[in-house]
Amino acid sequence: MKPFVLFDFDGTLVQSKLLAIRLFNDLAGKYGGRRIAEEEIGRLSDLSIPDRLRALNVPLYKLPALALEGKRAYRKESAHLRLAEGMRETLGALREQGCRLGILSSNTSENIRHYLETNGLDVFEAVHSASNLFGKDKAIRSLARAMGLELSRLLYVGDEFRDVEACRKIDVPVAAVTWGWDSAKLLAEAGPDYLCHSPEELLSIVKGWE
Repeated sequence: MKPFVLFDFDGTLVQSKLLAIRLFNDLAGKYGGRRIAEEEIGRLSDLSIPDRLRALNVPLYKLPALALEGKRAYRKESAHLRLAEGMRETLGALREQGCRLGILSSNTSENIRHYLETNGLDVFEAVHSASNLFGKDKAIRSLARAMGLELSRLLYVGDEFRDVEACRKIDVPVAAVTWGWDSAKLLAEAGPDYLCHSPEELLSIVKGWE
């Protein structure tokens, strides 16, 4: 039986890194932080979220409010974001293999559904928002319970260290993708089951799923 493939949204399905940086820079001063310079993006990608916030002078306790305001601004500009290169074809191929697909993201369900509708992506049977930035393990467990899915039959696909950590807590197989925010080095340190460098590689992993 093929896995239920559960995707993160930003950085995994869509190329939203530059938009996220721009929104952060627009809001940084309000939350005590500083703007991200283009030349430091690579270095920041090697850091965990707490370390990244320290480097940008944003207190961790201000992150939820900053993220909420960022999500409100996100919808106005997200419709024109591009899917990760090769992702549309990979999603179609996964469906042809008999995989069920869903999305679980820290972004809002409204933002995600708006993007999917605008871009003609109707391949996902579930779209769920994890409101707690560091609570994806609980959100994944809740979604699996609601849909009658065994955790071992899920494959979570995400682009951040915290995605891998969340899956490790509940023994959900996880594929970390390197085309999003966190660097391949940081993702490897988290110890994912799979480290993917392209959507085509993800497809190969699912083809060989046992």
